[in-house]
Amino acid sequence: MRDTYMEQFSSTWTETALQDFRSRPVVVRHNYHEHQAFSDMALAALIERHPRELTDICTMGDDATARDSWRAGEAGDLSGLELIDAVRNGKLWINLRHAMDQDEQYRPIFESMLRDMRAADPSFRPLTAEAGILISSPSAQVFLHSDVSETMLWHMRGVKRFRTYPVAEPFLKAEYMEAILHHEQTEDIPFQPDWDEAAFTVDLHPGMAANWPLHGPHRIENQSGINVSVPFEISTPQSRRRNAIHFANGLMRRSFGMNPTSLNETGLGAEAKIWLTRMWKLKQKILPAKAKPMPKSERTFEVDPDARDGFIDREAA
Repeated sequence: MRDTYMEQFSSTWTETALQDFRSRPVVVRHNYHEHQAFSDMALAALIERHPRELTDICTMGDDATARDSWRAGEAGDLSGLELIDAVRNGKLWINLRHAMDQDEQYRPIFESMLRDMRAADPSFRPLTAEAGILISSPSAQVFLHSDVSETMLWHMRGVKRFRTYPVAEPFLKAEYMEAILHHEQTEDIPFQPDWDEAAFTVDLHPGMAANWPLHGPHRIENQSGINVSVPFEISTPQSRRRNAIHFANGLMRRSFGMNPTSLNETGLGAEAKIWLTRMWKLKQKILPAKAKPMPKSERTFEVDPDARDGFIDREAA
């Protein structure tokens, strides 16, 4: 059945955005923020039906260099509206993972956004794509980090300051990507405030979306209002190839005592690294190692709408 309501939603790309998509930071305009799915009532209902195992609730400190202050918590038995109120008045960050691509009410929006990105670049051929919904406090921030996937952030509510930095040292070191891909650390990476001089910076208002190059280090500081955004995480042939090179370098360093430095993605050496990554991951499927908890996955607080920052700490065991 034809969805006439969805037909009114789309995005607008300038010639520069079309030309630079996926190779340089770009900003596009859209009107998905006007969809009823991003109202308090709709988001509260989504929170209540969304699987708790796919719901991340975090808080953080004020210092942009203190990435270790990022920590996880739990919502307990709070209703969706109570949780949104805690976010609005506290210092919280919620990620409803896979909400856009798995929830039947949000899936049409997800598919429309994905069509927009495909139309912008005929060479953009996602192998997999997923998107959650981020709901965060007016004073929340996300520390400098580098995603292993290609990413586009669609902004719906509030104002957030987005900064992305060159995919080069000192902002991003190869050792960081190796550690991230080998699950030795989260995607957070070290940050120095004077790097902001080299950043692409934009204040995202409702109806704006940002895209930046693969692995581009980026950070976010909310400016006002409860913030709601949709982050797309997309695997492409290009991202898989680059990640395979980094993973193989890390494997050679960790398992074979070698010191690889090349990040070339073409040639016999690159093909050998891609083969090594594939064989190692096949071995892990056949003979899986014992699972270990991800860094910073311990739940250290409970959401409390009446508390100053929207949560209370758990007592240490």
